[in-house]
Amino acid sequence: MTMRPSIGPPRPPRATGIAEFEVADGVSLTSARRSDLPLVELRLAFPMSASLLRDPAPPLVLARSLFSGTEDMQRSELAASIERMGGDLQASVERDYFLLSGSVLAPNLPGLVELVGRLLTGASYPEREVKADRDRAADESAIALSRPEVVADEAFRARLLSGHPYATAMPSPSALRRVSAAALHTVHRSVLTDAPMHVVLVGDVQPKTALGLVEDVLVPSLGTLRGGRARFPALRIDEPGPTLVVDRPGSVQSNLRLGGAAPSRDDPRWPATSLANLVFGGMFTSRLVENLRERHGYTYSPRSSVVHGRAGSLLLVVADVSTDVTAEALWETRYELGRMAIDGATDAELEAARRYAVGSFSFQIATISGLASTLCALKMSGTSPGYLTSYPKAILKAQNAEVTEASYGLLAPHRLTTVVVGEAEAVVRSVSRVEDLEVRSAKRSR
Repeated sequence: MTMRPSIGPPRPPRATGIAEFEVADGVSLTSARRSDLPLVELRLAFPMSASLLRDPAPPLVLARSLFSGTEDMQRSELAASIERMGGDLQASVERDYFLLSGSVLAPNLPGLVELVGRLLTGASYPEREVKADRDRAADESAIALSRPEVVADEAFRARLLSGHPYATAMPSPSALRRVSAAALHTVHRSVLTDAPMHVVLVGDVQPKTALGLVEDVLVPSLGTLRGGRARFPALRIDEPGPTLVVDRPGSVQSNLRLGGAAPSRDDPRWPATSLANLVFGGMFTSRLVENLRERHGYTYSPRSSVVHGRAGSLLLVVADVSTDVTAEALWETRYELGRMAIDGATDAELEAARRYAVGSFSFQIATISGLASTLCALKMSGTSPGYLTSYPKAILKAQNAEVTEASYGLLAPHRLTTVVVGEAEAVVRSVSRVEDLEVRSAKRSR
């Protein structure tokens, strides 16, 4: 019989050779040399103001139309130019910042950076291209808004984060179709040329070379009003109040959402809180999965996660269940939350969570793409790159008593806002036996 070797203790990843630069007013750079492959990953992040996030339609269309052309290049020519460099480049709106991300063969990095500079200074937004982009975005919005999980996520954010930019709903198709090319020129200045910018370059490039590219090519592409333009209100989460049932007539399932405040990455409580979340619902062997999926068969993939942003961090618990077991699934979820809040984790659960946390984090930053995205996310949430080594070390040192205390702070049921999206007529009677309820309609303007 062949014996499998024993698994050794988890080891924190090594994250060396990371350099940070303040390039100019409102412009910063994080660079990491990784010469295993002749590639460079590029990230340009532009933190958006609260007013931009409260009107999300223009930034979303901007992300689609940024590559629609410049004064001397059409969309197809831009795409062909990027492909000839052995690269790719795309734009997206993340939780609270606008992101340009891509990769390129290392010898062609100057060409890609120069092209990005041309987009920042000379994106032309042809009316015909903008119309096509906004119409596609509107069609996709209509499809998304018909999905129950999207309705649930929107209702949950609105309930938990009332009045905060993070609570802003997905733009309606009509709002997207109203975005004009002229509006995009204005939004471009607000989002890209007059805003703070953070650049991440990871791969086969020397930090000094990366710094020179940013200083000589990107900085001249920016406006002069940087700094102070992206102030952002901190999260303020009110008392949970009664469970909100959002009526979605005809639905055959209920979407359960629970959540509340969580420590940020630089909070000393975060490593223990991370472990508490993993034991509860953050990995496939979690208590929530064992209960709702394995023991009762209520749902396929219940889960919990902690999301970090510039304004703060949030816990989210998700379970999509059949209508006829809504009350039971909600009760079992609260039972597991309470059990974690009171008793914390067992030694075996804690060891499994340690291995999962360190292993998955090491895997996340093992590639140049993963490292670039992680460094960008850390910067946008105000966290030092030192987190790459301090976090896994803290995970390995966290004691069970700390995890128990963190469990109460994160998972105590009375601290969490609860939203149920489903057919109210079918679920209210059973859920009201164990919950104080408020019922609303799911309809909103399209």
